[in-house]
Amino acid sequence: MRRSILLLTLGILCTFFVVAAISVYIFHDIDREMVGHLNEAFTGLCAEGILFTLIISAPVWLLTFLGRHLFHLTGYSPRAKLSLLLGIGITAFQYPWEYLARLAIPRLVDSALSSYLIISIILCTVILLRDNLREKKLCEEPKGSSV
Repeated sequence: MRRSILLLTLGILCTFFVVAAISVYIFHDIDREMVGHLNEAFTGLCAEGILFTLIISAPVWLLTFLGRHLFHLTGYSPRAKLSLLLGIGITAFQYPWEYLARLAIPRLVDSALSSYLIISIILCTVILLRDNLREKKLCEEPKGSSV
């Protein structure tokens, strides 16, 4: 379990740094007062990325931990590769979500981002718990049966 959450966290953080670099240095998607100060804009995005990582990883860890105990899945762990891909996926999808929200509903961008955080926490938790359940079923499957 620890390895899965650690890889989720690393996937989120590393992907956020790559997306932030692309956003600032290639697309120049920065605030107007930061024009000409790309390094400062990138530093601000990196701090935001660390906060984003903590906001996602901590609740996912807590909800997955509680869910594993609730559904009696404590002896089984989600696959680490799945956790890494989840971290990469939710971070890579966050920038297009924010960009489209700024275009479609500029007044409600903060609400769109808040809803994205909640949706991604719930989605990651459900996927990790489902993978735990799958691992449990695979381990409890009788040896003579064929799937």
